[in-house]
Amino acid sequence: MLSSVMMLLGLGFMRLLSGTGLDVSLAVLLVVFAVSFIAASVLLDRMSDNLAASFMGGAAVALSVTIFVVALVSGVYFLLDRMPLPGMDALLTGFAICLIVSLVINRLTLKI
Repeated sequence: MLSSVMMLLGLGFMRLLSGTGLDVSLAVLLVVFAVSFIAASVLLDRMSDNLAASFMGGAAVALSVTIFVVALVSGVYFLLDRMPLPGMDALLTGFAICLIVSLVINRLTLKI
């Protein structure tokens, strides 16, 4: 599952950097940012008494979640639009690399 998400993120960043534009409307982006900002700010506010730090941390988390969602959706659009372009060999190679990296990430995070 993790390697599939990593593969979609990589393809999404490829699509975003190619200059085709955003596949998600601005309204959806603002809703994703607002919901994740509120959730992160409330969670960070419960952990510390510094209100400014919880707002800044909430904004950082919200920006990360928004970029994650945009890249994921762009990766799906990349697969739907340009499936013959990268070729099945390139996709399987990328998926195999993502499988190995996800295993390494899982093992490293479980040891810490």
